[in-house]
Amino acid sequence: MLTENAAHELTYFVALEWEGADRQALAPLVDAALVWAYPNQMAELALPIVESLWADGLQGDIERALESAASAHNEVQRLLDDAKADLAAGPRRSRLARAVVEQGGHQLAGADMLPMHCLLCLEEGVAAASGGKRRGLALRVAQLARRVLEVPTEEIRAAVAASAVGGPEVTVALATDARRRLVRDWLAQLAELGKWSIPTVAEELEAALREPPAEPAVDPVWREAVAGLTDGFAAERN
Repeated sequence: MLTENAAHELTYFVALEWEGADRQALAPLVDAALVWAYPNQMAELALPIVESLWADGLQGDIERALESAASAHNEVQRLLDDAKADLAAGPRRSRLARAVVEQGGHQLAGADMLPMHCLLCLEEGVAAASGGKRRGLALRVAQLARRVLEVPTEEIRAAVAASAVGGPEVTVALATDARRRLVRDWLAQLAELGKWSIPTVAEELEAALREPPAEPAVDPVWREAVAGLTDGFAAERN
């Protein structure tokens, strides 16, 4: 029988590439990984995702990756039969499949964390800050909304360049009701997921979201989201 520890050990040798629809399927786990959700939360979210990806060939992808790795790594060869037996138990019982999917969530969350530090670090900073500064620090999480907003790079670049020569402020140029609502809904989901793991940040986010949104140019939630979108485009101002 494949143990939980062995399953997680093998994920480093599977290293699947998550693209397209697979990345979208993993989105709930990416959010959970961002807020350092507890293992039982991750496991609960992972199960339906495993079942969905299983229908698209997840079992075969994992087996092929392990068979390839076994020729070069004794630890994989040692666990290969147990791994195959674990996968043969099906998507609802396979520890390895769940571990691979959870690792995928953590992998994609790691890329999302830039330009910030991890949210556990943010939680420490918010908890240590004076009351008046907590809200602003917590709202930095909105900088990570790039994945859910999916604003085309060309549109961001054009907005930054136009703003540099007297055009509309970037926050105004990129604002739509749908985008602003999407950011707020996403932050509400993160606050719910993180109410145990990052409780101070979650509390501040919930408080901010209870307030009606201001105009785009002065909306602190939207301004942080746009800061995340425009990170790396400062050169357009020159």
